[in-house]
Amino acid sequence: MANRPREARVKVTPVRELLWSTFLPWARIPGTPSYRAVEAPADLPGYHPYAGDHELPGATIDDTRARRVCTRILGAEAERVPEVSALLDWLGLEHGPDDEAWRAVGGWFADRPVDDATPSLALDLGLLLGRRIIDAREGARWDADADSVQAYPQVVLGATVIALPLQAVENHADLGEVLTTGLETTEADAAADFTAWLQEVLAERDEPLDDDELAWMLSESGLAELPEEARELLGTRTDPSSGTDS
Repeated sequence: MANRPREARVKVTPVRELLWSTFLPWARIPGTPSYRAVEAPADLPGYHPYAGDHELPGATIDDTRARRVCTRILGAEAERVPEVSALLDWLGLEHGPDDEAWRAVGGWFADRPVDDATPSLALDLGLLLGRRIIDAREGARWDADADSVQAYPQVVLGATVIALPLQAVENHADLGEVLTTGLETTEADAAADFTAWLQEVLAERDEPLDDDELAWMLSESGLAELPEEARELLGTRTDPSSGTDS
């Protein structure tokens, strides 16, 4: 019997994806789009595309594998940021924390024909954009998206996501706006948000909230106990987080 073409041998069906993510969640599924060693195109002299030998961040389908790939991507940042910075310098494109500079970078990337180096460029530009935001914001850092089965790193300030730079580059978003949002977004005030939510809920119902409902709202807000302002709204009652009178 003649061998099937390689494309047919590695094609991943939904059933195979399910089986793979169930029994081998830490491993790459054969046939998924991956970074690989390619020669630099003529318009990118001196550029060495990323060859991490793992799938693109949007190609993972399991959270275990996504965390591994995200770790690999962030582990390559120290190498990839200087690589793409040197390329942008050669192209005469500024890449500091300036919105117009990044708008120009995004325009250049969007206008460039797609080729084998495009996935590497998207990764590198996303890492550089994220690094510019992190360096300019005290307390900002990279973090994996624990709620996603994809491997995109995100920039966070405390518990607040302030930028998704790799997705922004891939989707040809306005990178100047992404930079500005990352530099200006403030950390969420969970206590204030909870109190505002509680006010809305109380205004929409006549009967008081029971302890289970309050406990659920606290959990959804990431809070361990009622904020003082919320206690004042509710008056004296049992605190569902502690089981004691507030």
